[in-house]
This record gives sequence, C-alpha cells and structure tokens, in this order.
Amino acid sequence: MKYNKHPVRISTLLPKVFKPLRKKHGGVLLEIKFNWEKILDSELSSICFANSLKKINDKNVLIVTSDKNNILELSYSSDKIKEKINNFFNSPIIDQIKFKKFLQN
Repeated sequence: MKYNKHPVRISTLLPKVFKPLRKKHGGVLLEIKFNWEKILDSELSSICFANSLKKINDKNVLIVTSDKNNILELSYSSDKIKEKINNFFNSPIIDQIKFKKFLQN
C-alpha cells in the first residue's frame, strides 16, 4: 500500500468518493452495498458482494462477485437474492443478477 507523505486537500478526494453517485443507479448501488449484510443472511453476504449495477436491454442487472470457487452453486440463489433486495426497497429495483468470479492479483 502506498502512503502519501504530503497532506492532500479533501476537495481533491471528494470527487473520487462521490463519482459512483453521478451514475443513474449509483445511489441504489451504494445503498445495496451499505446494507448488504442486512439484506442477505450472513451465509450469503460473507461469500459474495454487490459489485455494479448496469442497465442492459432496459433491465437492471446487478453484478455480484465472489472469490469462492462455487459461483455455480451461488448462482442457484439468484432468485432468492433478487427477491431480498427488491423486498428491502419495497419495489422491483433488480430485474436480473449475474455472477462473476473476483480475481485477486
């Protein structure tokens, strides 16, 4: 991890922090990420996390990543995850969920 020896103005950091909110669904994604453990049970929330929210063919697609080797088994829970997220927001926010393996360097 690199550390900067010189102080950095907060005004230079704020755009990096708030950049995801500029996107159309950035606020929704931030809310999902912030409440991920509340939305899902501890078993699911510990092995995967919400990565991005995209609009594909007029459908909101949540990209969920995991570093576990059981992405296929996890994909069987996609309806359950989608239902829990939509129930949390009390509206159909997510239309589809796609899973990707998180690759670590």
